[in-house]
Amino acid sequence: MKEILEEPKYIDALQKKLRVNVLLAGSSIAMPSWLREMNPLEGGRSMFALHTDDDSELIRAIEETHRRGMRFWLYFSGHHNSADDRAVMAETFEGIKFADLPPIKYALSQGELTTCFEKPIVKDYVRQLFGYASRQYDVDMMYVSHTRYATPSFWTNLFGCACRDCRDAAEGMGYDFDGMKRAMQTLRTALRNLDRKTVERAAQSRMTFGDFLSLLGADNGVADWLYFRASVVGNALKRMHDVVHESTNNRCGFVTDTHNPTMSLWIGHNYQDLIGGGSDGLHPLSWCDYQHISVVAAWANQLCEWVDGLDESTALRVVMAFFGWDGLGLPDRKIADLRIGVDSSKHVLYGDAARSFYAYFNPDLTIRLMTHEWSRMTALNRGRIPAHPVIKGMEWPEKVCRTLMERTGELGLDGYVFQGTQNLIDREKL
Repeated sequence: MKEILEEPKYIDALQKKLRVNVLLAGSSIAMPSWLREMNPLEGGRSMFALHTDDDSELIRAIEETHRRGMRFWLYFSGHHNSADDRAVMAETFEGIKFADLPPIKYALSQGELTTCFEKPIVKDYVRQLFGYASRQYDVDMMYVSHTRYATPSFWTNLFGCACRDCRDAAEGMGYDFDGMKRAMQTLRTALRNLDRKTVERAAQSRMTFGDFLSLLGADNGVADWLYFRASVVGNALKRMHDVVHESTNNRCGFVTDTHNPTMSLWIGHNYQDLIGGGSDGLHPLSWCDYQHISVVAAWANQLCEWVDGLDESTALRVVMAFFGWDGLGLPDRKIADLRIGVDSSKHVLYGDAARSFYAYFNPDLTIRLMTHEWSRMTALNRGRIPAHPVIKGMEWPEKVCRTLMERTGELGLDGYVFQGTQNLIDREKL
């Protein structure tokens, strides 16, 4: 926000050097007391946006953005909240709150503790908040992040949310909740009971998701659970989308960020739900370590812990083939070679471990992985809604950024979104 108001040369450079036409910024907003009282979180914490008594800076930033001929997107972030927010926190089939699940090695996103999407007080608050904010401020798009489940490196979060409200939602949608529960619990038991020879054969044969369900004796309840879980999130996004459009007579749109196609269903985003009214665009994030390779490390390590005598190389090859990444050239001998910290405290955002990760991942692996995922997205979307993948201008060197910027054009995408521009614009020389 301050950059818009206090660094005009930087905004000039964004427009002239990178042809940026949208500014995306988060800000506290001035909420009336009735809206603040609806907040479902306790202790002064807030979902999506914080309150301020003085919103003049936000208003000036919107006005300056529009004066420049650019569009302004207002950023909110909301369904990953504090470990203290137990009253509305998602829980497993066994009633375990996500904050109480045991730590998983290499699960960098285990801190993404999901607030249940089906709690009535959450649904009411979200509807009122998005309607109010989009009316109150002259923004072109309401943008929401972290409105999903955690990255599946935190694999135990796949067994929720299964609270009473979600059970009621499943029954209302025609799903057999008890059948889905049995299927998921049976799947977990079967995975723990795999033997080394079976996993080695799976590695050799490059098994798909469907193959694994057959191998483990799983029924349709597993797929039903994943799609039900995504329907819950998709319905929540559609409610946000619809109230924004209705409250502003379509002056303002609504966009959520998402994960790339390989991971999208696992975090509760069915692209068909997004395309079918959950978002006015596809905005896949590009955290190669947190959202992609952390999952490989966590799942491979879990297999090694469960299966006696299993070699790390075999586990890595099984997981990479499962996700369709076995042709990218990822390290496949030792989990440590992936350079993922054992937990988020050891793999600090922008810290030494993250820099070590990108030191080997850039340039080739970054380009291959993103090209693979964006190609899949293009095929799934077929141009039905605008698609703007993220270019990470801090983690990726300029060569990688420029190559992937060109790749979006080759794929027929609608553009890209910069998350950081440090490697593309030197502010000290402006």
